[in-house]
Amino acid sequence: MKLFTSILSLLLSFQISAQLVEKSSEIGVNHLFNDLANMGGGAVFFDYNNDGWEDLYISGGIDEDSLYKNKGDGTFEKINNIGLSATGDYNTTSVVSGDINNDGFRDLFITTWRENQGASGFGRNLLFINNGNETFTEAGTSWGLTEKSFSMGANLLDYNNDGLLDIYVINYQKSLSTVTNSNGDVVGFNAECYENFFYENNGNNTFTEKAAALGIDNDGCGLATMPTDYNKDFNQDIYIANDYGAFNVPNTLYKNNASGTSFSDVSSSTKANVAIYAMGISSADIDKDEDFDYYISNLGRNVLLQNDGNNVFKDIATSAGVENTFSLDGNGLFSTSWGTAFLDINNDTWPDLFVANGRVPAAPFIGTGDSDPNYLFTNNGDTTFTQTKVSVNNRDKGRGMAYADYDKDGDLDLIVVVLKGSASANPKTTFFQNQLNPTGTDGKNWIQFKLEGQTINKDAIGAKVILTVNGEKLIQEVHGQGSHASQHSLVLHFGLANNSVVSNVEIQWSATSKQSFTNINGNKRYELKEGGTLSIDTNPVLKNKEISVHPNPVKDYLSINNINEKSTFTISTIDGKILVKNLLKVDEKIDLTYLKTGVYMLHIFNKKQNFNQLIIKNN
Repeated sequence: MKLFTSILSLLLSFQISAQLVEKSSEIGVNHLFNDLANMGGGAVFFDYNNDGWEDLYISGGIDEDSLYKNKGDGTFEKINNIGLSATGDYNTTSVVSGDINNDGFRDLFITTWRENQGASGFGRNLLFINNGNETFTEAGTSWGLTEKSFSMGANLLDYNNDGLLDIYVINYQKSLSTVTNSNGDVVGFNAECYENFFYENNGNNTFTEKAAALGIDNDGCGLATMPTDYNKDFNQDIYIANDYGAFNVPNTLYKNNASGTSFSDVSSSTKANVAIYAMGISSADIDKDEDFDYYISNLGRNVLLQNDGNNVFKDIATSAGVENTFSLDGNGLFSTSWGTAFLDINNDTWPDLFVANGRVPAAPFIGTGDSDPNYLFTNNGDTTFTQTKVSVNNRDKGRGMAYADYDKDGDLDLIVVVLKGSASANPKTTFFQNQLNPTGTDGKNWIQFKLEGQTINKDAIGAKVILTVNGEKLIQEVHGQGSHASQHSLVLHFGLANNSVVSNVEIQWSATSKQSFTNINGNKRYELKEGGTLSIDTNPVLKNKEISVHPNPVKDYLSINNINEKSTFTISTIDGKILVKNLLKVDEKIDLTYLKTGVYMLHIFNKKQNFNQLIIKNN
């Protein structure tokens, strides 16, 4: 049985390696986060110019931040001189995007640690208002964002349901000292941290700071925060991942009291008060029981909080197989996890889990390793996951991560921000292109929803979508943050497995605004304004991409996409022995019926193209 499990794990590893391909250089994303003391590094996918393609913004740390325009052909172009140069004056740490002024264009909120160029003390956080003409204006001071601190992240939410996005900012360490035992060994910490900020949107291009008044001025060394309706009462709550939780303030869950005047700390009663070195948060209904579960990344063992249906949580990371405790260095050195996300990477309806890892130096009693790759944990559908490494270099220091279907081919792609101070020889921010669905119609069904609020905020942050698929309920909420220092696409993506039609789609905009649609065809991205009708995204799925193959694993015939001309192909064993070499015509399938079950290497080449792919053969 152990041998069989090992073989399945190996096959899955090959499959994931073939499916998630690192493409940063090829698609025009050349980035490295210039870190100060190993801190910061985030990204956000958002459509800054409303052309229908999601662009990519990446924080730069000491360097100026970068905006990459999605060209709609599978590549990006770095855009300069559009009003974002002020980020070069600050050590930026994280980014989040939303339509702050409800004008139809998404703005940017950037957190900072301090000013650059030798300036002493902290810098303020930055608010870039989108001018609607592909330029931005920094307006933080005029909007009242004048507080300064060691800010490590933020989220956007509409806490009082007035249709305006508010901002919650998490702040980090003020001072740190060690606790030693009688032998002088470090066994703990005394951490003092800055209080968090909450900015209420006044609707007149100003904010008012109200963290203390609302009871959410948490001082727990926050490294991640997520707005989430954990109890599904249509009011956005706030979950905070705090570092040094065992020695200072543990993770904190604030329940929105729905009055627009206060929050209550329900961390203890819900058992969400995890006391770890928390660094990132992700959320999904991992077990299809119609409630939200939460994953928290950590230095050492990560935590998976399963909702028992009564909004009380239980850590099931061990039984689920998602602990990610140790690095690959051995000697008991811990892994350090940061950005994280639940996403259906293989479109089988089950939320999978991605974890971005990267070392941070630590005291000997919690020593960390350099060899710390990213992992994908594939959901097996039984509250267990299968772990697969997804890294270019095990010694890269990953931090924030974010996902989007940037090329609109019906599968989710992702980026991991990498630090300049990595132990690897040639570190770079990595962009993993998902090649599950080369043309968007390869039989791996999916459906996507891009929502626009009318009575609620323009970005529909806080809204939920519930699908009924083959008798099962799939639920997601639109998030205004998550991961670490980053924000995922606001376009909701659902894998549908073999189901091409969704029997029911329910949109829960708010407690008083809901819509339902029946018998909706899959393999499309739908756009919906609150109260309106579903429309299909008019931007086509990308064509003329590089060579791709499907299905993989394959039983008999392998389809080849995007061959430009008559080619040659070879099939080899994984140790390099060529089994067959033949010509391949455009649109021709390759017959693999004669191959035994196993893993093989496919090589296709012509005058203009050169393609290699691991193939899993099943009988």
